[in-house]
Amino acid sequence: MSTYITTGMICALLFFGFLIGKKVGFGAFFEKLAIIWFKLACSFALLYIAHILVDGYDIVVPVNLFSALTITILGIPGVLCIGVLTILQ
Repeated sequence: MSTYITTGMICALLFFGFLIGKKVGFGAFFEKLAIIWFKLACSFALLYIAHILVDGYDIVVPVNLFSALTITILGIPGVLCIGVLTILQ
């Protein structure tokens, strides 16, 4: 139950920060934060699709936060890195 409260408080703070930030000039910060969240969501989707596709070949693609962050930060080299680590496992 406390996780829901914590998540709600974080969302409320971000929302009010967004409203106040437009007047103060935090717009660029929230735009970059939104881009990072979008890239992270796309990374999880990519990992999940790869996990489903190669499951029949007995290859396990790790769908976890570390893999998603690697792909989010590095991009295509991150995908190659996770692919090589998965195959060498």
